[in-house]
Amino acid sequence: MKMRLVFLLLTLVVLVAARPKAGPKQKCKSGPVDLVFLIDSSRSVRPHEFETMRKFMIDILSTLDIGLNATRVGVVQYSSQVRTEFSLKAHAKLDTMVKGINEIIPLAQGTMTGLAIKFVMDTAFVAEEGDRPKVPNVVVIVTDGRPQDRVAEVAIEAREKGIEIFAVGVARADMASLRAMASPPFEDHVFLVESFDLIHQFGLQFQDKLCGVDLCVESKHGCEQICESSPGSFHCLCLPGYSLNEDGKTCAAIDLCAEGKHDCEQICNASPGVFTCDCSAGYKLNDDKKSCTMIDFCSFGNHSCDHECVSVLNGYHCRCQEGHRLLENGKTCQAIDLCAEGKHDCEQICISAPGVFTCDCNAGYTLNDDKKACTPIDLCAEGKHDCEQICISAPGVFTCDCNTGYTLNDDKKACTPIDLCAEGKHDCEQICISAPGVFSCDCNAGYTLNDDKKACTPIDLCAEGKHDCEQICISAPGVFTCDCNTGYTLNDDKKACTPIDLCAEGKHDCEQICISAPGVFTCDCNKGFKLNKDKKTCTDMDMCNTVKHGCEHQCVNTPGSFYCICPEGQLLQEDGKSCGTCKSANIDLVLLIDGSKSVRPQNFELVKKFVNQVVDSLDVSAHGTRVGFVQYSSRVRTEFPLNMYHTAAEIKAAVMKVDYMEKGTMTGLALKHMLENSFSESEGARPLDRNIPRIGLVFTDGRSQDDITEFAKKAKEAGITMYAVGVGKAVEDELREIASEPTEKHFYYTTDFSAISTIAENLKLNICPAESQGEIEVKDPCACESLVEFQQATMSSLEQLTQKLSAMTARLEQLENQLLSKK
Repeated sequence: MKMRLVFLLLTLVVLVAARPKAGPKQKCKSGPVDLVFLIDSSRSVRPHEFETMRKFMIDILSTLDIGLNATRVGVVQYSSQVRTEFSLKAHAKLDTMVKGINEIIPLAQGTMTGLAIKFVMDTAFVAEEGDRPKVPNVVVIVTDGRPQDRVAEVAIEAREKGIEIFAVGVARADMASLRAMASPPFEDHVFLVESFDLIHQFGLQFQDKLCGVDLCVESKHGCEQICESSPGSFHCLCLPGYSLNEDGKTCAAIDLCAEGKHDCEQICNASPGVFTCDCSAGYKLNDDKKSCTMIDFCSFGNHSCDHECVSVLNGYHCRCQEGHRLLENGKTCQAIDLCAEGKHDCEQICISAPGVFTCDCNAGYTLNDDKKACTPIDLCAEGKHDCEQICISAPGVFTCDCNTGYTLNDDKKACTPIDLCAEGKHDCEQICISAPGVFSCDCNAGYTLNDDKKACTPIDLCAEGKHDCEQICISAPGVFTCDCNTGYTLNDDKKACTPIDLCAEGKHDCEQICISAPGVFTCDCNKGFKLNKDKKTCTDMDMCNTVKHGCEHQCVNTPGSFYCICPEGQLLQEDGKSCGTCKSANIDLVLLIDGSKSVRPQNFELVKKFVNQVVDSLDVSAHGTRVGFVQYSSRVRTEFPLNMYHTAAEIKAAVMKVDYMEKGTMTGLALKHMLENSFSESEGARPLDRNIPRIGLVFTDGRSQDDITEFAKKAKEAGITMYAVGVGKAVEDELREIASEPTEKHFYYTTDFSAISTIAENLKLNICPAESQGEIEVKDPCACESLVEFQQATMSSLEQLTQKLSAMTARLEQLENQLLSKK
């Protein structure tokens, strides 16, 4: 009756399992996949739970199309270590794969999930282990606990390599760790179940992720027990204990005992689809209803055995404890004395116990780790002594001694240092420093120890150069003082010396120039004067009559010097001697030309012609007018400085060779460059005290992209006359801000480049009015009205001075004649 109920229950299970949506064993319709199970076999996974995990893997595999050209599967288990159970290329069939899973032995250690993911990424998914290119890599991690190492970083690395990770947590698993492992979206890749018994739920969901349409679910398959899908089809299967009939749908109970499908240890009794176990004679069935245990006859009494009763199949025998031997009666035991029988290897003393022995040592010795040999006890080495310095050992005893330089006290333990200095047993000249049994010598401050390490020599800091006196060092043992040479005085720092400057202190009687040397002086005269015989006073020299002055027109003497003047209508040239017309008036002219993108190449050629028109109006030479050319856009470039070319032809040729820059319009940057560089003496600008006019001419066609205010103002404050020329989209306000006052005479604008030649002509009029050829009224051919008035006033003053000088010259000649007549 009981067996019948069991059979009915199994039949019900079969019918439930046969429902289309009940079991996971429907073949997957997905393409090829390389799938690795990563199984947690830590000690927290109990044996029956591991069996559930094993069945879980087999159930999922049953749904997959297994094969070397279809789905490949590998299994890796981990705990504190990681082990490959079989690789992706190991099995081509499901049955051998299932056999491999059933043979897995759990590791039962810690939970190093991060280490396991790293292992799978680097070792499992490689070509040598069966990984295929362009085939999806999938990992199913099953774990029941929190990882003992870091998983987030290695999981990210694995996902970046294209590995899709499913994380299945059971019972105690940590959801945060599962989400750190799994691929997104987490709702499709993270599963947490309450126990291993519910893990099959994941199997259903996992199948949905990998498989397509399931014909077992979508059609009337007619399978009695289990329907299993395959790509585009299905077939029927039966539960364990049943076989599929020839109709391919119904199932018949099988004899599990006859087929060997049981786990009885001895006897299997079969029923349809089930079995029971039994045992052979002399054995009894255990509580697991499978294994058998031999009947223990000793449990019924010890049968007069002296020590132990040992059961055997259908009987028993007596056995003695270790160290005893069984006598002939088979029941009595006798102790074995190994020491007395000489069956030992003790070095010194053997102590016997039944069947065993232990070794010991004589006084003063200790037993070695091998428990047989003896070693003398070294009380010195063990620190079991009270010697202050040296311990001398004998087996179990010791004596004391002292280091060199010490003597042993009466207590035979402590030591006293021998003080050779105190005992006068040394030959140091000054200081004796004692150490136990030895001494060393030293010297008093200001002395150094000689090479014999005994005598001392005074330290001469001056001779050794260990001083900072500027001139004279005076030495005493270990110290020094400073002094100065004649004509110098010692500073307050008592080291440096300062020359005594009699000229600066006014301690001289020179009329004009006093030349100082330390503690002494000599007299000299200004240029144009000569020193008298008293070496102190000076007499003026008539430079116009005594030197070759080189004046082209007239030389005018001044005290100690002279200057040249020109006739009316001419100007003194840069050399200060020759005279010239307005055409040869000197200026330093820097042309600041806009080479931005908006100018365009064809217009830039017109600008260069404009520049050469201006150059034509100038008297260019090394001592006359100098011209520099600077081009700017987003940056600034000096095309040639003021001192490069000395003829108009050279300048015009250089202008025509200038390359167009393009890009932006940084006029402020160009003004800064002109002020700081172009008008520097290193680039050819003449010194300000020469009074050579400095002119800057800015040519632009658009608004500046930077601020011009600061350097436009600084240029004019530096005495540079600024002209601003604008074309096209040039901003009038910026041009006026650049131009010098009056703005109307220094600011020009035209709407297009074709009109710039007219501007060039107007510029000529302002730079040199003499070139106007009657277009404007000119009072003097060499300058504008203000320059003429200034020159006329200057010439009038010079004429008055000349008249006075002529009178003085006549008076001097008269005095000289009188002196000559007296001689």
